[in-house]
Amino acid sequence: MKLPSPIQLLEDELFKKHDIAVYIKRDDLIHPQISGNKWRKLKFNIEKFRQGGYDKILTFGGAYSNHIAATAALTKETKVASIGIIRGDELNFSSNETLKRAHENGMELIFTPREEYALRDEKYYHEELRRRHGNVLIIPEGGKNFHGMLGCAEIVSELEQDMDFVFVPCGTGTTAAGILSALDKTQLVGISALKGGGFLKEDVQSLLFAAGWLKEDIEEQMEQFHLESEYHFEGYAKYTDELLDFIRTFYQKHAIKLDQIYTGKMMFALYDKVKRGEFNSGSQILAIHTGGIQGTQTIPDLFV
Repeated sequence: MKLPSPIQLLEDELFKKHDIAVYIKRDDLIHPQISGNKWRKLKFNIEKFRQGGYDKILTFGGAYSNHIAATAALTKETKVASIGIIRGDELNFSSNETLKRAHENGMELIFTPREEYALRDEKYYHEELRRRHGNVLIIPEGGKNFHGMLGCAEIVSELEQDMDFVFVPCGTGTTAAGILSALDKTQLVGISALKGGGFLKEDVQSLLFAAGWLKEDIEEQMEQFHLESEYHFEGYAKYTDELLDFIRTFYQKHAIKLDQIYTGKMMFALYDKVKRGEFNSGSQILAIHTGGIQGTQTIPDLFV
């Protein structure tokens, strides 16, 4: 594990023109397969597994899930048995590279009808899964729980200088909640990867509440959180030529790969806001690269 992950200054004429400094925290470099916020969200869940005397880890994900890929890689390294409940019973072990790699890493994949998969957060369904699979630690889809949030909070402890703004892509709200829980006065800007992602604010509040925060403290801390929902590019896992062109140009300029699901949308939003003049001269901005580059395998010519 490459920790703490490095922070890199982005040299760009746009930023110089607006007299701001933009940095990127390279969580994508933490590990070749267990990168970014996936490692962050799994770290303390693995500790819970070790301390709780469980036999296996069971978690959930779609066909191209970064969380499934990272969990399979981590459980292989730590010699822990794992089960992945995969959305879509029409799929199989070789449907794509993500599932193939997870299978090769030793994860037992169970392909589940979408109707059943929709029950993934229900307690009675968890009880049924334990009846089927034994003494399993159930980790929610995307690592969305208190332990996942706790791991993401460590990002803030690795910062060596104060920032005015931190940008982070949002899918479940777990990474945003973790960062927000550890921030003092810095403004956190979450870029939703989902169409109609306004509910993510409630998810962030729920995670803070589950961590023991008082209602009034949550309300005060949420004043530092700004959720942007208009950069979804037609919805989760969807993208346009405009977004892909931006990702290619960014790679050519900075030799940093972004993905079309999360980090590409976040960085597009950051650039757009700079162009609109939304930041004061002298602002210090940090973007969190949350990994997920394995998801670009569906676009073979993205970095050619």
